[in-house]
Amino acid sequence: MKDKNLYGDLEFVFKEPQNFEGCTLLNGWHGIGECGFISMSHLVDKLGAERIGYIITSNIPQFITIKNNKITFPFEIYRRDDMVVILPIFEPIKSEHLIFTKSVVQWSIDQKFKQAVLIGGLDRRLQDEAEIKAIYTQAFRENRTDVEIPFLDEGLYVTGPLAYMLMFYELNDFEAIALLPYAERSRPDPVAASIAVKEINKILDIDVNVQELLDEAQKIEKEIESLLQASRSRKDSEKDSDEGMFV
Repeated sequence: MKDKNLYGDLEFVFKEPQNFEGCTLLNGWHGIGECGFISMSHLVDKLGAERIGYIITSNIPQFITIKNNKITFPFEIYRRDDMVVILPIFEPIKSEHLIFTKSVVQWSIDQKFKQAVLIGGLDRRLQDEAEIKAIYTQAFRENRTDVEIPFLDEGLYVTGPLAYMLMFYELNDFEAIALLPYAERSRPDPVAASIAVKEINKILDIDVNVQELLDEAQKIEKEIESLLQASRSRKDSEKDSDEGMFV
């Protein structure tokens, strides 16, 4: 029997009941360089994480594909030990960004997750001497003084689903960090995603190899481009002007 958690118009569906107390939530979006999605996909593959559930929305994208001979859903949930990955194959439609992110944040808090690690991207044209910047909630900063990634520069803005999640985690005094590697804005950037994964290794004390991201950069770019094309087709059919390129 499947276990279901309802949060307004969102439904969290699991193969069986889960205990998430003390877990880390990982999540990345289709932002600049596709860093969030690429890094999360790599973590799922290299950790050998199990798909334990899905998120269903009122306007779930009408696209599926096949991976490892299984149907993939637009919003999937994977787990390996105390690491839980929410992998959005596609983004929610723009009108659902608020309810989707607010519900995910509230669900993670209700389920007693310990912390959240979020991935975005920064336009490489703005890069200084650092490879990556970060945004911390106050709770994360106070409890994880060992993490010393430079702060995002004042005057730069985060937008889209990532901004919502940081906002709601801060309002709930929850430990969360957003990792923002500098990336190419015009194409998927596996190299930038590898920088994010290296920092995740440090934060979570794990050892996920990133060499494959570097070795197969061209192949990964082609695979992501096919997803982007499907996403663009969906948005064209909805006449949605949002380009889906978020920090």
